[in-house]
Amino acid sequence: MQTRYALLCALFGALSVGCYPGEIQTAAQTDLVATFHKKDADFKANKTFAMPDSIVDIGVAAGAGSSFNHAHDAEILAKVAGEFVALGYTRVDLTNPPTVKPDGVVLVSAVSVDNYDIWYSYPWWGYWGWWYGWDGYWPYSASSSWYYPWSPVTVTGYTTGSVFIQLVDPDVPPPDSTQAASIWAAAINGLVTGTDQQIVARINNNIHQAFLQSPYLDTH
Repeated sequence: MQTRYALLCALFGALSVGCYPGEIQTAAQTDLVATFHKKDADFKANKTFAMPDSIVDIGVAAGAGSSFNHAHDAEILAKVAGEFVALGYTRVDLTNPPTVKPDGVVLVSAVSVDNYDIWYSYPWWGYWGWWYGWDGYWPYSASSSWYYPWSPVTVTGYTTGSVFIQLVDPDVPPPDSTQAASIWAAAINGLVTGTDQQIVARINNNIHQAFLQSPYLDTH
């Protein structure tokens, strides 16, 4: 597991003087990026990826409320896709129903929460079961759950528009055959806060940072 302990000090909250001495004056001071990956994953084996054109709001999907700002979803998704392409991946635009199977699927989710402990895991079906890209090629169903090789990871929530990115690989065998296996993930604290100009800059900088600190993703 690759963890960024200094970053996790404040990821999803616990934003105190222990992590930021003095007064926090701008949202950018809480920009934190943590990445996780399956240590023995063969990332170079994945040459293509598909990605839903939506960001799932974890709070809403769980039946709770959320104040996550979706105004910048398109920019977030474009930046994530562009980073994977820059590392040598080819994006596959799937038809409905899909006629090809990509090597992996990239999922982007988000949450805006008020200081509570959460596990970095959530049910598969209620959040991603709607996407037609799974049809015919992926062994997932309403009873499926996630497999995170780096779990358990517990973080404390904070209302700052945080974003998660993960790469799912169906060829990585999970402990339970019904599980969806995630081989890489990034958690970006407070990505969507501030003015529109600040948010665009933070999207570009922080998403790029997630890939910069994950050099093993490069397929070249």
